[in-house]
Amino acid sequence: MKLIDGKSVLLGLGLGIMLTSLLGIIFFAGYKPRLSDAEIISHARRLGMVDRYESGGDIRRKEDGSLVFTIHENESFTDVSRKLYEAGIIESSIEFEIMIKKEKLENSIKPGEYNISFNDDTREIIEKITDGKE
Repeated sequence: MKLIDGKSVLLGLGLGIMLTSLLGIIFFAGYKPRLSDAEIISHARRLGMVDRYESGGDIRRKEDGSLVFTIHENESFTDVSRKLYEAGIIESSIEFEIMIKKEKLENSIKPGEYNISFNDDTREIIEKITDGKE
């Protein structure tokens, strides 16, 4: 006579995993974070955390968490690409440059300040800086 049946152990483990998954789905259904991005940034500043965009320069953070990106007169699209990549706003400077060249927008980048949120993809950023949208 066996003390522990292998099938019973597997059945118990499977039922336990399913029950835990079901409880997790029920618990987290409709969950929304309590703090906005702006509130999190405000709390972090009060705690002394440093934001790499606070130093000013060509990229600054606004209170709502979005970034203000400045393009200066006579900056080439490769300069803009490099700055966006080094700031972590775009994932690939090469992809950015290819998209600019493909659309023949090399000379269409306009100087100015542009609002960029972190959910903007490369195409949206290109549209903003070439059409003058903010």
